[in-house]
Amino acid sequence: MDSITLTADLEALAKISAFVTEAAELTGLDERATWQVQLAVDEAATNVIQHAYDPDTPGDLTLTWRCEGNRFIVALRDYGRQFDPQNVPPPDITSPLEERQVGGLGLYLITRLMDEVRFDFNPQGGNVLTMIKYITAGPRDDVVVLPIKGRVDAVTAPQVNREVHEQIAGGARFILLDLGEVTFLSSSGLRALLLIRKELMTLGGELRLTGLQPQVHEVFALTGFTQVFSIHTTVDEARASFGQRHA
Repeated sequence: MDSITLTADLEALAKISAFVTEAAELTGLDERATWQVQLAVDEAATNVIQHAYDPDTPGDLTLTWRCEGNRFIVALRDYGRQFDPQNVPPPDITSPLEERQVGGLGLYLITRLMDEVRFDFNPQGGNVLTMIKYITAGPRDDVVVLPIKGRVDAVTAPQVNREVHEQIAGGARFILLDLGEVTFLSSSGLRALLLIRKELMTLGGELRLTGLQPQVHEVFALTGFTQVFSIHTTVDEARASFGQRHA
């Protein structure tokens, strides 16, 4: 376990980032998980700096890390104003950018990037934000990769569904659909993917997608489904992400 205490001002962010990056690397987090921890801690520290204390009288901020089994645990403590995450409205991530209200995005990112997040407060101990990232041994060896080609529409979606369900019936729970050669995707195709995702989640599994062509990715973006599906650039990247929360 190690800790660092700094004055809660913006100049502290670089030192905080260096401290948590070194800790993450020491504990064996991979590059992607280390980046996720960096961003989550930066968002949390920025919130403390900007909202916990009065600008003219910044207090202290203490960052502590430790490992327990396969859990990398980071705790951020301050003695400023009491923080209740229930008072922070969820951010609007679906409206056009020019119509979105500002606020809530930092907390949203923290909860999406980390595997567990807990807020505690008492008058003597102040605010304590505990964030946990799971340390994975490496890519899963039970991921089934299915390449999909051509059009995925009302005609072909049932065939995609059958192919996936053959794998599920055979025991597959972690499925990666390689859409690198999909040239067209309709709402019927999206619906089929949603149902597959729902079934796998019910079974404790995961569905991930990779290799989306620009026109296919645009369909996901237009419908807001980039926020629903775990979408990756390469097969290797997607394989390594199984077992981590969608960020």
